[in-house]
Amino acid sequence: MKILLDCRFKKGAGPNVATVYMLDELIRLNTKHKFIVLQNPNQSLPEYPGVEKLVVPVKNNFLEFLWVQFYLPKLLDKLNIDIYHSLKHVSPLFAKIPTIEYIHEVGHFFSEGLEAFNLSLANRIYHYHLKGWSMKRATHIIGTSQQCEKVLHQKLGIPKEKISTIRYGLDKKFRVIDDRGEIVECCKRYGLPENYILCVGNICAQENYDTVIKMYGKLRSQDENAPKLVLVGDTGNAESDFLELMKQLGLNEDVILTGFVEHRDLVYIYNGANLLLFPPTVAAFGIPPIEAMACGIPVVASNIDAIPEISGEGAALLFDEPRNVDKMLEAVNLVLHDNQLRQELRNKGFERAKEFSWEASALRVLDLYKIIGTEKICNAVT
Repeated sequence: MKILLDCRFKKGAGPNVATVYMLDELIRLNTKHKFIVLQNPNQSLPEYPGVEKLVVPVKNNFLEFLWVQFYLPKLLDKLNIDIYHSLKHVSPLFAKIPTIEYIHEVGHFFSEGLEAFNLSLANRIYHYHLKGWSMKRATHIIGTSQQCEKVLHQKLGIPKEKISTIRYGLDKKFRVIDDRGEIVECCKRYGLPENYILCVGNICAQENYDTVIKMYGKLRSQDENAPKLVLVGDTGNAESDFLELMKQLGLNEDVILTGFVEHRDLVYIYNGANLLLFPPTVAAFGIPPIEAMACGIPVVASNIDAIPEISGEGAALLFDEPRNVDKMLEAVNLVLHDNQLRQELRNKGFERAKEFSWEASALRVLDLYKIIGTEKICNAVT
């Protein structure tokens, strides 16, 4: 079959990284299909032997949307595409072929999530209405967790038989680094200290970093020798707000905003951390906890949405009410000072991380192509 993989995205962010991993594995494992990859102009995707790239010829977001909705369906017919698979975006609503959508976030589909994502009116219309309509029309939907499947079924009324839960995998480069010198060298490039509490994720409302900074202010007031706080991720338009909050709390010297970090460096930054704090208020998955576990770093995380499902029983210390400064502080203090708990989290985390594989996830997607392709043939015959 000819399958178009829609891989349009911008730099950074977990779902975008996941898109590349899934793309890599689908192409590596494929033996039966011809893939065509749809990408944005100036988007840097790897070159794959025998895989054609199709570039959206416009750069403006609105024009891109119009191109996908009104021109792409004609192009799908012209190229004799059998299946359109969106790894992130809204499908062409008037496509005449089977469509698959890979859903990374579901917070857009309820009021608390919309508030957490702090979306503009245009983005609310896009994510809530257009994406909702697109998913209802899709042949099949891939969700990243059972929690994701539950929201899609309950909030949008999508039949469960139309949804498959296929979790993110884990890049094999995330592991324990035995050479301390390599860790120190990488950390120095980003201005990181010897001891630090780590948060990984773009700095935006749903990541809950304002609460993290307030919690850290309390931690420093209790213990002036506490590890510093390192926030890894693109700051976007939020940097000035966080700098102001840090200034108000007297934390300018103790909180480090790295900005965007090259993905290849993350394994060293995880290995250098005392713990990973993963505090989002909305989460359909959560790659950082699994990456940290594979690196032997204890994890403290919000007890919300898909995080308990993904982190597994006892492999992370979960705290309720992610906006509650005191509950977050209590969990962080426990992991910092209880050596037995730290070792228990490390051991269970190692085992949990072994359960995540991009190869296994991609094989399930390839099986899904086979099922949908068979249904298409049967429908054509009848």
